[in-house]
Amino acid sequence: MKKPKLSLFGFAAALCLFLLTSSVQAQTPVLTLAFQLPAKGLSLQSIDRFDRIYMSDARQNVLQLDTLGQITNTFSPPIQGRVAMVEAWSPAKITVFYDDRQRVQLLDRFLTPLGLADLREYTDGTIRAATLSADDRLWLFDETSFRLLKIDTRYTRITHQTPLELLLNREPHDITFLREYQSKLYMVDRLSGVFVFDNMGNYQTKLPLPNLSYVGFLGEELYYLTGNQITFQHLYSPKTRTLQLPETASPYRQVLVGDKFLYLLTNTSLLAYRWR
Repeated sequence: MKKPKLSLFGFAAALCLFLLTSSVQAQTPVLTLAFQLPAKGLSLQSIDRFDRIYMSDARQNVLQLDTLGQITNTFSPPIQGRVAMVEAWSPAKITVFYDDRQRVQLLDRFLTPLGLADLREYTDGTIRAATLSADDRLWLFDETSFRLLKIDTRYTRITHQTPLELLLNREPHDITFLREYQSKLYMVDRLSGVFVFDNMGNYQTKLPLPNLSYVGFLGEELYYLTGNQITFQHLYSPKTRTLQLPETASPYRQVLVGDKFLYLLTNTSLLAYRWR
């Protein structure tokens, strides 16, 4: 009995299916647990270009951890304040924002103080979010006057301001996070999504991603944690992808994604995974 011949069309379809299946399998990262540490009272804050992470503890100290889970440096301010944000992506400076004291502390890579900015010198309003800009200035969100400010701490002056009441819908807002990345400024509103501005503070668009308090960036993607998975949103196209996380007894609260390591925080533990 003769074997049925595979038509050229059938062969091409089978080949496409094989390549597609292989591609999907190749793009699915394998998570390998690198270490797990007790982390009660700790908060994930930022990750730098070397996959080192920065955390704040119950006493509001800033801790730098390497990829082995070792604390390599600690910053303990002479006057305690509540650490609202830490940004460590800049190769030269680490920014620490204390929202209760309305101050920004600048540190070097060893967590040695470089300078301190008192934000009350620039506005009578309340600053809810702050981040370092690419030109070594600071972006601020002034909640009282509902505007974006860019300040130069070297000359104690405001270099740019964007009133937001004319740009954003008149609805409740809860701004929780600012970050400049690839010449864009991203402002997270927990109630409605992520507002995107250019590096001059001009409004461009809104990403409808409510119920977020933080977003991270990796390559040309924005990422955020939802339940037991991480969603990656391409910055310049509608493409999205998800990464399913290992099941855990305690829900994940925060995530930081680096080039080779992925860090997850629960109420009790810090888990570090090698992921590519």
